[in-house]
Amino acid sequence: MKDVNKKPLIVLEMANNHMGDVNHGKSLITALSEVAKPFGLKFDFAIKYQFRQLETFIHPEYKGSDLKFVRRFEETALGKSQWDELIQHGRNNNFLLIITPFDEPSVERALSYNVDKLKIASCSLADWPLLELVADAKKEVIFSTAGAHLGSIDNMVSFFSNRTIPTTLMHCVGLYPTPFEQLNIGQVAFYSKRYPEIRVGYSTHEDPSLTETGALAFALGAQVFEKHVALKTREYDKNDYSATPDQLKAWLETLERAVTSTGQIDDKIKNQENEISSLRDLQRAIFVKHDVEAGINLSIDDVYFAIPYAKGGYVANDFSKYSKFVTKSSIKANQAVCEENCIIEDLRKEILEAVSDISSFVKKSGVVIPEGSVLEVSHHYGIEHFRKTGLAMATIINEEYCKKVLVMLPGQSHPEQFHKKKKETFHVVFGTVDIELDGVSSVVKTGEVVTITPEVRHAFSTRDGCVIEEISSTHYVDDSYYTDPSIAKNQNRKTFVNFWM
Repeated sequence: MKDVNKKPLIVLEMANNHMGDVNHGKSLITALSEVAKPFGLKFDFAIKYQFRQLETFIHPEYKGSDLKFVRRFEETALGKSQWDELIQHGRNNNFLLIITPFDEPSVERALSYNVDKLKIASCSLADWPLLELVADAKKEVIFSTAGAHLGSIDNMVSFFSNRTIPTTLMHCVGLYPTPFEQLNIGQVAFYSKRYPEIRVGYSTHEDPSLTETGALAFALGAQVFEKHVALKTREYDKNDYSATPDQLKAWLETLERAVTSTGQIDDKIKNQENEISSLRDLQRAIFVKHDVEAGINLSIDDVYFAIPYAKGGYVANDFSKYSKFVTKSSIKANQAVCEENCIIEDLRKEILEAVSDISSFVKKSGVVIPEGSVLEVSHHYGIEHFRKTGLAMATIINEEYCKKVLVMLPGQSHPEQFHKKKKETFHVVFGTVDIELDGVSSVVKTGEVVTITPEVRHAFSTRDGCVIEEISSTHYVDDSYYTDPSIAKNQNRKTFVNFWM
């Protein structure tokens, strides 16, 4: 499982840019250290090297040949003592150590340096003899995906996940340098969605003058960034995709701004007091239309909304069916409703608690409700009386036919009503229901069915809670008639909740 609390990791790929000269490699590390220091609070940094056992890695007949990579690898080869010196210099400058082994002997050699992480190059993505040995090392693994088929990437994720090895997948394009229009940084978002349990990163091969690429990748979910680095001197040139220390600094500055401005992504931020205060000044205050005595429940007919807002006053945003405004003292016409003359009873907490209990009861019942179903909570006599009189309902479909799932908590009852158009059948799928049809009572148990025809008055209640599957003809919103006329007058008797399961 990925650790969302880790700092982003910057992997500085030296590859063969030490040029086979340990002093040049150490100079590069020193320069990189100076660049990295100001960013240490924001990022972790690692130096990455490439290991090949050239004695066996190159076919005997091609040793000393002019083949591009053979000559490059042989000309920049370092001996053990040189590697010891170079790697220790990186440790002394507080860099983590990452090594890419290209063959089996190199895995063992990497482990001898107590490597922090192992990197799998794109060309080794399905090199299973090598991968098996890497997995046996039980080190955190980073692997690149240039030129890989999706099935191969799936296999890599499964291979390391099944062995509980922490893994990072790197989006990578194997063109050196990669043209801007072929970077496809959006793949970071694709991989993040497909593999949510592992970290995703971006391995850069573009022109190092493009400073925005890391920032774009971070915004899409990247947490690990690999960048080739080199030091250009009179003696040694650099390739077109490796960044100099100055280019790296510019790239990191852009990435740091992206990280800082992106802020919190794993949870809702805590609102800042100055932000709340600023918005409050733009909100409409509540004023009474006429003189109001103490002890009155204010309704929409008693108030109007206008600016300006004064400190300590209530605003239109506070006024909803979930808030009961009770006057503490008399208020003159056109005066503001405020903390001094009125108190608010917040009923939203009762709704949230009720929804939580409904969700728990449905899970207990084992009844499966389709994902995305909206929960309709009926509180016929007000939210404060929901535990005694009320019902929760999810409409699954309502066309030529209708299916609903009705949920009643223990001790609830539903007031008497009838329909003029709808014919419905109740199938009790959990619990027991006491039902009255035109005044005649009966008990309906789990698995039993009762049909209610139009014009039949029906009320029902439950002692221990129940879940009912209702199958009916089309439901019309104006086809429920309550025996108690006060229910129809309550315009706030329903609450709809989208996210409840």
